[in-house]
Amino acid sequence: MEATRDYIAIASDVAASLRNLPSGHDFVVRVVQTADYPVESLTPQRRYNHFYAENTLSRRILILVLQGDCLVAGLEAHEFTSLTLEVGASRIPQQAITVNACIEKVDTSGELQSRMPLARMMVAGYVCSLQRYSKALDVASVGVHLFARAQPEYLFAKSQHNPGKHTLDDIGLVKWWQHTMQYALTYAMSNTSGCLLPDTLEPNADKCISDTAVAYCVVPGADVCDAPVVLGSQSGFKIGANGTALPSVNWKWGLSHPAEAIAHNCVWQFPDDPITRLLAKSHTQSWTVAMLLEMLAVSEECGSGHRTAYFSVMLPIATTKLSELPRCEETADQGSLSFEDYDQVLVTIFDRDMDFSATDAAKTSSRRFTEFIDQKFDIPVVAVTTNGPAIAHKPLAAAPSTPPAVNDLSSMVRKKRKVTK
Repeated sequence: MEATRDYIAIASDVAASLRNLPSGHDFVVRVVQTADYPVESLTPQRRYNHFYAENTLSRRILILVLQGDCLVAGLEAHEFTSLTLEVGASRIPQQAITVNACIEKVDTSGELQSRMPLARMMVAGYVCSLQRYSKALDVASVGVHLFARAQPEYLFAKSQHNPGKHTLDDIGLVKWWQHTMQYALTYAMSNTSGCLLPDTLEPNADKCISDTAVAYCVVPGADVCDAPVVLGSQSGFKIGANGTALPSVNWKWGLSHPAEAIAHNCVWQFPDDPITRLLAKSHTQSWTVAMLLEMLAVSEECGSGHRTAYFSVMLPIATTKLSELPRCEETADQGSLSFEDYDQVLVTIFDRDMDFSATDAAKTSSRRFTEFIDQKFDIPVVAVTTNGPAIAHKPLAAAPSTPPAVNDLSSMVRKKRKVTK
């Protein structure tokens, strides 16, 4: 595991994705990350298996996007690179390297100057950077995981009161994440260089690969018959303008493990996650994956009328040669903070004096944060000017004469009966 995670390359991949937004907007991408540090296995109970050994390194990454002098979007992720050694029935040791990333937070401040899918493009750029890093480690795929739970704000204090911020309810957020991961995976597989959208590939483009990513989604408490509401219609390969088959995403309902498997042996336990907290209880040792999902549905965070979702996708690594991105002139660890310094960055952005409820307050808070970063850490940024086409707004469809025969998750939420006087 000698490959390094270059923060300039991450920022460049995100900037390349943002470049496809409608033309005429200037953004600055800033990436803050920790150095690698050893952590426990993502499946800690397997350490009691004498035929299995694992060495896991982790890093934390914070991506921030500014427009002008104001923070407009952010993403925080936790990445894990594991070297495993397992002796199977053949008694021959099998060594493998796995890369898993857990997207913990995605947020906007409400200060974007015009409406555009900035957060979605930021996620796509980050997923593209994961593919680049994983290819350097010579792994077959990289896992991207997230727990979708609606909250009014994640990174930007008081932004829920900003009139420019569009917040989503439970089901709205789940659908947003499904569409976002669909786009991000297709984008990363189609164009690892991060310069072209899948539907705008040039005739001589050779970055496209005909491959399929496998994506899993489950809403605890919902049945498989409700999957079409979240996942939408499935489609096979799409054909680009040059006649080349574009990559597709194969969506499946459930966790990415067999229902009868022992949860402790296979389900990843990420920090600050409902699954991790549930499996930490002593009586869960014999739970299967199916039992885990049943108990999640009545847990405090996933039950009680809440609608949350788990997403877990396996992104195949491109076999084509990746384009070169700018790198640091210094060592690979430049810009990689200690764990304590990274926590200080989070404390600064989460400070109770930060205020993104209005434009003036947001600009003041943004300047305060960026000045702190520049003076203490002096981390370079990547600037980008967008040159993509304008967004075509879809016309409102006429109401059908008869309601379509589809399942609606909202029917599972008991509504309070109105009292007539």
